[in-house]
Amino acid sequence: MEVRVCAVVPVLNEGEFITRCIDSLLAQTMPVDVLVLDGGSTDGTLDLLSKYGDSITVLNNPGKRVAQARNLALENISDEITHCLEIIGHSWIDSDHVERRVSELLDLESSLGTKIGAIGCRTESGDSTDTVSKWVEGALASPIGSGGGQFQRFKGTEKTKVPAFCLHNVEALREVNGWDERFITSQDSDLSMRLIAAGWQLWRSDISSVYMHKRSSLSNWWKMCHRYGFWRTKVVVKHPKRLDVRELLPLVGLVMIFTLHQWWWAPATYGVALLLMG
Repeated sequence: MEVRVCAVVPVLNEGEFITRCIDSLLAQTMPVDVLVLDGGSTDGTLDLLSKYGDSITVLNNPGKRVAQARNLALENISDEITHCLEIIGHSWIDSDHVERRVSELLDLESSLGTKIGAIGCRTESGDSTDTVSKWVEGALASPIGSGGGQFQRFKGTEKTKVPAFCLHNVEALREVNGWDERFITSQDSDLSMRLIAAGWQLWRSDISSVYMHKRSSLSNWWKMCHRYGFWRTKVVVKHPKRLDVRELLPLVGLVMIFTLHQWWWAPATYGVALLLMG
């Protein structure tokens, strides 16, 4: 099967990072179409994108958000596109990333005897030097801090429910009607569960990574965690099989702290543990 890839890049005010993202896509060792969906940037992002001329395609995304952008991309890609590469404006990839992912995808499909819905990769930190980003990276380096989601430091090639920055099969995406636009975040987790329910296998491997800039202030990190936590709950309600028991441990801990008098020391211990882990 001949694979043709389109990189789908939703953006909104990514002027600080978008050039590095697009440059990395255009430098790939195999041809990649680049489709950027702009949600109404006001910070100069569009001016930067205009400098690439016909080497990329830029479309307006009236819905502003990621799910709407990716569905819009599905409507606009050519019939020759077989796979969509998931990426965002403040991320970038090595020059052989797409070629390596396609090669592994084809090898897996050959060995399994079936098409794969998506193959994801590891997510690595960018080259940020600010203190908060270092804190975040330190926490994610721990198996306790990374959890089982997109930032997990997994090794090897494995079947999964949570692939990150996927190379998606367009046929699979269209079979499940793309992304659910009701999800402001966690739309990828919802999509993965629907793909699995439709019989598609999802995989991930560590042969290449996507690098991304993480939040550089505690307030931005807090806002992101709050937003992701809210929509994560929505995903679990819709797809109970997506629940990881580790997600319940903080709630169990809080209940025990406030209901068992002999646990009066727990809050201080928990705080010290967080500081040490950080």
